[in-house]
Amino acid sequence: AGPLNVKGNARQDSTGWHVDTNATGPSGTRATVSGLVANNGNLNLDIQGNAPLGLSAPFIAPRNLQGQATFDLKVDGPPQLGSVSGKIRTSNASLSAPNLRITLQDIAASIELANNRAQINLSARNSDGGQVNVAGAITLTGSLPADLDVRLGDLVLIDPALYRTSLNGNLRITGPLTAGAQINGQIDVGETEISVPSTGLTSIGDIPQIDFVGATADVIATRRKAGLGGPDAGKDVAAPSTGPGFGLNIRINAPRRIFVRGRGLDAELGGSLLLTGTTNRIISAGRFDLVRGRLDILGKRFELTEGAVQFEGDLVPYLRFVTSTTTATGEVRIIIEGKATAPVVSFASTPESPQDEVLSQLLFGRNISEISAFQALQLASAVATLAGRGGAGIISNLRAGFGLDNLDVTTTDSGATAVRAGKYISENVYTDVTAASDGTADVSINLDLTKSLRAKGTVGSDGDTGIGLFFQKDY
Repeated sequence: AGPLNVKGNARQDSTGWHVDTNATGPSGTRATVSGLVANNGNLNLDIQGNAPLGLSAPFIAPRNLQGQATFDLKVDGPPQLGSVSGKIRTSNASLSAPNLRITLQDIAASIELANNRAQINLSARNSDGGQVNVAGAITLTGSLPADLDVRLGDLVLIDPALYRTSLNGNLRITGPLTAGAQINGQIDVGETEISVPSTGLTSIGDIPQIDFVGATADVIATRRKAGLGGPDAGKDVAAPSTGPGFGLNIRINAPRRIFVRGRGLDAELGGSLLLTGTTNRIISAGRFDLVRGRLDILGKRFELTEGAVQFEGDLVPYLRFVTSTTTATGEVRIIIEGKATAPVVSFASTPESPQDEVLSQLLFGRNISEISAFQALQLASAVATLAGRGGAGIISNLRAGFGLDNLDVTTTDSGATAVRAGKYISENVYTDVTAASDGTADVSINLDLTKSLRAKGTVGSDGDTGIGLFFQKDY
């Protein structure tokens, strides 16, 4: 906020008023206006100047737009938007949307106005990596019909506690912006890490809902902007969301390299999703299915037999992983299911037994009444790990430190301890190297020929080689 100062001169003749003025306003806003205001009300004015983008703050909060806009405009005709032509430019601008966890920097935008249309060209760099480009036109009448192309180039999205992913794709926005436009397109997902977070050793569960009594309007506004409480908590809202929303028809492809890790879980998935519905109510069809994975509990390795990740209307993935094994008393299943922020672990057996009995049989091969005090502590530790009361572990830290997609300590058929390291060397080629304590080693390469057909080749230090084709189809 601040004063508006105008200096200049105005001269009247038979055609109207001739003006030549300079104006300064809040936060360094400057403009020059020169030309004719005709007796019939028509304008013939040239307008140049600059204004800080931060003046938009009251209208887009909690988003924050910074930088400068320069404008070189002409108004020729009656005082209405259709009479305005010229250009508006920005450079080195930035936009932060805190609740969406994204900050765009180095925004370079060019907007050309003519005949009630705005032709837009915009490029921006994401602070976490990647590019966004927007090109197209908006008609500046009625419901603001638009035709915009949006291109994402290795755009990185991060929630530090939950996920990191990169996106490539093209989207098209068509239709009235104020009356429910349509978003169509395809997004290809790059390597993605989904973390199943630990809750800490002293976790007491989720913080309960806290109701504020007598909160002032400023306190309520601050809490809403922070995503704390209120019907719009957690949403990046600048205006009421009672409108029709934008229609969606977006295909999301991720054939591989969706990694889910944490609480002893280490899995890779791939698949595709179709997002329909509207931005107010997203409908997700499809899921990411298990490629490979395991669950480690107290040094015991259980290969996953089932795994899927899907979305149910928000950005928090819904997980389901199952491992099945046989004990002396029957078949045992460990099931991890729920939102990635707080999945629930359960144990099932055939024949049916209490869950603590199932876990005791699974880990020690004994009834719970027969285990030692030390084993009881181990059992409690296993439950704590699955419940999220533990850290990432040394193997996970080493894998991340070396930039590998997989790092595993296992046992060979001969009983030797072995280390296996794996990484994608291209979009459809995965290789791993296994080195054992007895001096043997092997290298394998997996080549995805199609979505369902995979070729695998192996070379061992003892001269053994092998090659095979594997077909997989989900029904």
